[in-house]
Amino acid sequence: MIRYLIYVDHEKTQEGELSPGEHIAGRSHSADIHLTEPDVSGKHLKLDVTADGVFAENLSSHGTVFQGKPLDSRRKMNDGDVLCLGKKLEIRLNIPADSQASEDGETKTVIPAASAPADDPDKTEITPRQVAGDMGSVPDDRNKTRIPGEDGENKALPPPQASPAGNEEGVLQTDVMRTRLASLEEMNLLRNADRKRSTGKLFKYVLGGVGAIAVLVLLYSLKSSPKEANLSWPVGSDGYALGAFADPGNGGHKAGAFSLAYPNIRGKTRVEQKPGRITVFTRFGKDASVPLRIIFIQKQSIDFLYKERKQVFSSMLGDLQKDSKRWNLAQISDVFFIGSENGLPCLSVEYRREADNESWYGEILFFRTGDRAYMRMAETPVSERARGQNFISNTPFLKFSTQYLQGHWEGNPDYKGGADTSVMLDEVSRHLAKQAPFEWARTYLLLQNTLMESVKTRNKALMRNALTQLRRLRSMQTIWYNSQKIQYFEAGLKNDRRQESAVLELCKTVFSSPDDLRYFTLRRNVWE
Repeated sequence: MIRYLIYVDHEKTQEGELSPGEHIAGRSHSADIHLTEPDVSGKHLKLDVTADGVFAENLSSHGTVFQGKPLDSRRKMNDGDVLCLGKKLEIRLNIPADSQASEDGETKTVIPAASAPADDPDKTEITPRQVAGDMGSVPDDRNKTRIPGEDGENKALPPPQASPAGNEEGVLQTDVMRTRLASLEEMNLLRNADRKRSTGKLFKYVLGGVGAIAVLVLLYSLKSSPKEANLSWPVGSDGYALGAFADPGNGGHKAGAFSLAYPNIRGKTRVEQKPGRITVFTRFGKDASVPLRIIFIQKQSIDFLYKERKQVFSSMLGDLQKDSKRWNLAQISDVFFIGSENGLPCLSVEYRREADNESWYGEILFFRTGDRAYMRMAETPVSERARGQNFISNTPFLKFSTQYLQGHWEGNPDYKGGADTSVMLDEVSRHLAKQAPFEWARTYLLLQNTLMESVKTRNKALMRNALTQLRRLRSMQTIWYNSQKIQYFEAGLKNDRRQESAVLELCKTVFSSPDDLRYFTLRRNVWE
């Protein structure tokens, strides 16, 4: 079998067989020998395999080099000949000896012998010249072969004897007489039929793959969505959170106070409002599948001004347990803050209770301002605690305005009352005019006592004046704090540890009240 080997930069990249007929080599996808080098034409070279041998013919304007010279005409190839296409590509031909022309110009074709005993006298040696002849004119005396004698007459030879395998002439003997070489047209038909079969198989594979993908997509769409590991705020079809606000009686966050925020799902949310209490029955989770109950309670008492924060919270928890004994409360948390700058100090406690013939898990959030104290309860069935605990603990369900946070204040248990409010406000004005950070702690204490007096005397004008001064103080504190933060970071960039420490200690001295968020951020050195 005739073979071709393709080398690029002297490295073999491709090889194949050449069947009888014409073979085009080039970069064209329709070429029989597909090449990829950029300096090779689409149809660069033609190799023609015939009964007389293998012939090469250049088809490209770029030319083909054979034995160091351009291949400018159709030329017969021998075993081992190399054709150069372009700068780097070579085609080497391997032409076995049994495919070469004999010395007398006649090519012998070997036809496989039929299985018969080795001593069968009817086997005859044939040549391609006999095969290509008229297959219809078969001599009657098939066991004889005639050759021209010296006198021009045909002499009959006796039937040839069977030659053992590997005889000198290398010719097999066969009973087959009616055979011929396939024409070029027949070879092309066979080649096209084989390509069609390959294309059909590829189409079936592609169609099968597309069908399998479609089935997987259908199964995935029919499969129910996995349950959320951690429940979250419900989301509508437009991708936005479903929520609403309830006004606890102070005008809401748009009026400078705060509002109760809750998930609002059409047909699944109900709000009940009573004096001092709001109850919201709703659901949460992205698909709003889990029950959620939010209860907001507020109380007002002048006694709250003279009690510690945790003491007021404990008394309100005791009132809840009086209404129902089926409460199991955890330990009250340490103080934490909502918001930024001075922040809103809060406390919380986890609980479990029995209500409406069901066990509920929840958390109570507590904060206060002046003589008012507030508790927000958020609870879900105990069966959903594992998935809902994180959401309930990290969601305040409250929206505070900046104005409310800046004007937040609590009572002073150490204040005995009876001070002159005008004197205290005058001192506050002097401190604020000097903008002296070391006097701000004293300024806040004076404003705290003034506000307590305004509540006791129900003097609203005095309260408005004191709250205005308090917001002014908070604004000055924010500006100074931010400037110190910039100095601290500049010292860090310069690797000036001494300056860093000096700025930090100065800020700790100025913000010395644990009711201010900055008291904790500075001592943790996190600089909000």
